[in-house]
Amino acid sequence: MSFKKDPSDKVDFTPLELVQEMEKRKDLLMLDVREPTEIQICHLENAMHVPMGQIPSKIDDLPRNKDLVVFCHMGVRSKQVMHYLRKNGFTRVFNLKGGIDRWSIEVDAKVQRYR
Repeated sequence: MSFKKDPSDKVDFTPLELVQEMEKRKDLLMLDVREPTEIQICHLENAMHVPMGQIPSKIDDLPRNKDLVVFCHMGVRSKQVMHYLRKNGFTRVFNLKGGIDRWSIEVDAKVQRYR
C-alpha cells in the first residue's frame, strides 16, 4: 500500500493504516495542527506543530517533497487544513481520520486522551 497522489483518491487514513505505511516509508511528516494547550496534554513524537490558525502564514515552511499527514484532536480541523493545503498546490497531503484521539485508542494507549 502506498499513499495515492491524485486528490480524487483516498485522502483519509486510519491510524492503523498509517502505522503500516510508516513501517515501510521514511518520507512522511506528521503535521499537528492542534493548539499549544493541547500539545501539552499529549503529542506524537517527531510531529511538526503548526496550529491551524497559523497555517496560512507558515505555508511556505511546509515541505512539498514529503507526504504530509495532518492531524488534530478528532480529525475535523485537520481535514479542513488538508483541503486548504490541497487548494494551495499541495498534492501530497492527507488527513488522519479520528485524529490523535483515535490514535490513542487504536495504536498507542500511552497517548493521553482528552475532551
